[in-house]
Amino acid sequence: MNERERIDAVRKSMNLSARQFAQEIHVRPGTISNMMAGRNNPSLDVMRRIMERYPTLNPEWLILGVGEMWRTAPGQEAGLFDSLAPEGMKAVVRTTTKEEPQAPAAPPKQIRNIVVYYTDGTYEEFLRN
Repeated sequence: MNERERIDAVRKSMNLSARQFAQEIHVRPGTISNMMAGRNNPSLDVMRRIMERYPTLNPEWLILGVGEMWRTAPGQEAGLFDSLAPEGMKAVVRTTTKEEPQAPAAPPKQIRNIVVYYTDGTYEEFLRN
């Protein structure tokens, strides 16, 4: 299976027409049409757009034809290290959130003085009592 056939397999697995698939990956419908007709090879930009739109798609499969089409089922979140896990095992990544320490509240600001500068070079200063 070549790249063109693999792209068509992705489109078909998502039950999309060529026009809908083009809209999904933000390319012109003619780009997909020309590619499927064999007039153009898939560009790096098209491959990148497909991978961005379908993050659970296996990039090795899309580009090289190696492995399974999907890292996980479409619509499920792929784990960052899933591709590194041994066969039959799923990588488990735990995340924790840590509250950032809050800076002590600063005392409210108060006006200490106001200075007004005039165009003739003079000024007036108003001090708080």
